[in-house]
Amino acid sequence: MTTFTRILLNPQKRGGRKLLTNPQAMHAAVRSCFPSDLDDASSRILWRVDRNDHDHVLYIVGPVGIDPTVVVEQAGWPSRPGESADYRPLLDSLRVGHERAFRLTANPVRSLPADGAKRGRVVPHVTPEQQTRWLVEKAPRHGFEIRTCADENGDERPDLLVDRRSDMSFDHRDPHGESRGRVTLRTARFEGTLRVTDADLFRETLARGLGRGKAYGCGLVTLARIGG
Repeated sequence: MTTFTRILLNPQKRGGRKLLTNPQAMHAAVRSCFPSDLDDASSRILWRVDRNDHDHVLYIVGPVGIDPTVVVEQAGWPSRPGESADYRPLLDSLRVGHERAFRLTANPVRSLPADGAKRGRVVPHVTPEQQTRWLVEKAPRHGFEIRTCADENGDERPDLLVDRRSDMSFDHRDPHGESRGRVTLRTARFEGTLRVTDADLFRETLARGLGRGKAYGCGLVTLARIGG
């Protein structure tokens, strides 16, 4: 049973500040909400923090039922235990042609060719224009397309806004607390509208995420009705 969970975080708590400023700590806290024997190779846990005015909301999508107690006790309010629901009815309701508003925090990157190497060097897209193009081009491979709208000159453009960008840098530590080096992610938050082009592929995108950096708060696509 795929689940969707919403937890209100308290930045006034020491634990809340730690999770909001340390993606590695947040990843560990979110992972602790799920059974320890969950097969990470075949399952995906996604999370994202949305900061809206004074609210800090943690969204989590997981492949099984969730116990949010650890996060709530560490970083939330006992009177707000978290809201969790079966995600499958929403996933199953999606059809080709459905149009929805969406939000996504992602890590837009590209790979530079390298002589003699199997993989090129991964570098981030840095401008809103580059990041917008990245998502427009990536969307069809994930079962959707970005809708278009008219700009102030009447020209068609993607109905997409990069409304928040940030750089994250933190220590990546193994389960024993040993540092494995620094992790640096450049993130962009997208808001816009989309149209489903392949319902099965899009369901997989919602359940398994889009792009890199999924362990650190990237890749979770959330939907809403347009104008809702």
